[in-house]
Amino acid sequence: MVPAVAHLRVSTKLGVMTREFSVTVGALRRLNAFPWASDHQLSQLLPHIAAQRVRRRTVLFPEGAASESVYILLSGAVKLSLCNASGEDVLVSLIRPGELFGITALMPEARRAFRCEAFSDCWIGVMQAEALVSNLLGVSLADFRGMMGSSVGRWFTLLYRYIRFQGLSLRQRLVLALLELTQKFGVQDSRGTILTLRLTHEDLANLVGASRQRVTEHMRELEVQGLILREGRRLIVVPQRLRDLLSEDLVREEFFATETSERSQVPRATGR
Repeated sequence: MVPAVAHLRVSTKLGVMTREFSVTVGALRRLNAFPWASDHQLSQLLPHIAAQRVRRRTVLFPEGAASESVYILLSGAVKLSLCNASGEDVLVSLIRPGELFGITALMPEARRAFRCEAFSDCWIGVMQAEALVSNLLGVSLADFRGMMGSSVGRWFTLLYRYIRFQGLSLRQRLVLALLELTQKFGVQDSRGTILTLRLTHEDLANLVGASRQRVTEHMRELEVQGLILREGRRLIVVPQRLRDLLSEDLVREEFFATETSERSQVPRATGR
């Protein structure tokens, strides 16, 4: 965990409690943040990272807002979502520690493609896009945005994928959310994958854009079918059986293209 030092200042703005952090090269290495960067490059970036503690459900930025800052998650979980045609908040992705988010600040239009909200109490690092690019890469933000503008085909693929996601049934959306949770916040167990992130049915409802009552009904059905298990307050997911619920066309999509590599990085449980 990133070590904290003195100077605590509390602000009610955006529900943020700010404490000055001693963010070090070693801390970024432990988070596997910028694994390609040299120690010298990271040391150049450190003075430009402002660490903030953010309370759960704080909106970091709304969809469509102008963007000049890039974020790195230091601890906790952050939710990216978009609003569908019915006005429902639909999950796009969950961010785990060490991942960058808000990277539309590096794009030519510099507008937020998604809404960003703290899914749990978390620590974030905030950087100006110009400082990030100039210190890590030694180029101007304008030049970098020009390059991004000519090489962002995967973003359009991503947006198209999640537009399709909005047309899925609640059951399918819930299954996809559970599978992503196992990939990012799961520990393998002989019975399946234990979720290390504690979730309520209301949390899941917020992720998939549905009411808590409907999510509870579907979760009970999944439990009866043996696709998920309860052990006290812990949720154990059986990923393969959940994937079997999805149609073959969804399985062929890129949703699980990186699953094999991510699964190899999931730590093994040492005990129950």
